[in-house]
Order: sequence, then C-alpha cells, then structure tokens
Amino acid sequence: MPGDAFDETGRLLIPLRSSGEKRVSEDVVVNAAYCPNGHNLISLHHEVAGQPGIVLRFWGKRSGEGLLALSARLGDSSYELIEGQVDPEEVLQFKCPICGTDLDTLSDCPCTTFATRVMAYLYPRRDPYHAIAFCTVLSCPNSAVIRSGEVIRSESDRQTPWEEPS
Repeated sequence: MPGDAFDETGRLLIPLRSSGEKRVSEDVVVNAAYCPNGHNLISLHHEVAGQPGIVLRFWGKRSGEGLLALSARLGDSSYELIEGQVDPEEVLQFKCPICGTDLDTLSDCPCTTFATRVMAYLYPRRDPYHAIAFCTVLSCPNSAVIRSGEVIRSESDRQTPWEEPS
C-alpha cells in the first residue's frame, strides 16, 4: 500500500534526505570571531568568498610569518594571503593580529601529524561552547561549530567509520 509507514516485512520505512538538499552549515557565515583576549578577527577590509574574512597572523617553519584571511563561511576552506608566503600543507601557528596571542587549541586534527584545531570565539568572552574551530593546516577541510557541547562537522565529503575509503 503506497504511503505506508512499514514495508512488506514489517520494518519501519525511514525516508532518506534528498541529495539535492543543502546542509545547514553551508549557509552559515560567521559575522564575529574573537581571539582569547576579545579582539574581533573579522575584517571588512579583507573579503574571502564574497564575505568579510577572519584575519589571522600565522607562523610556520617553512612559511615564516605572515597575515591571511580565512573564509568566514563554515565549510569553506578558501583563504586570501595578505602578507608573506604560505605552504598550505604546513602545520601553522595562528595568532591574533592585534595582540599576538595564540588561538586556543580545541583538539588534534587527524589530517597531519602535529595538526590541531584552534578556536575563535563567537563572543568576546572565552566560551568553547560558542566558538568556531578550524585546522592549522590550510589544505585540511576540517571546520566546525560548537554549540551546546556538540561539534557539528561541516566537511563536504564526511566519511563514517564503517565506510570503506573510496
């Protein structure tokens, strides 16, 4: 019988989400991101992907020191280099461009040895439950929002632990 909630064996039919449906995180653009000392990292002068970017000072062994703007759109790993040169495969250290304070570390990132996910807070106070996190390797797609203790991953090709790599 069409529209029935159960199949012929009595199992509950659960509709799958349409593949054309957008993920919520793709439409989220951060309009404020703060360092641990409360400085706003969003710059109206440095746009990335059509939105004001998150400006950070970086340092790397191969890249040296510089300044870049990350995309404020969650799940978008694009960036614009403002000063210096950068190797996108290198593990970088991110700092506030205003006070020079290192961004707080959330966790290790599995993409590369010594890579971590660092946080920028959504409010001037340090609150890890209201923060964005991103990897210290620019070529890594990991980006996340933290709300109520949950990490909502915004990777476009997320693989579950039981799936075989393609």
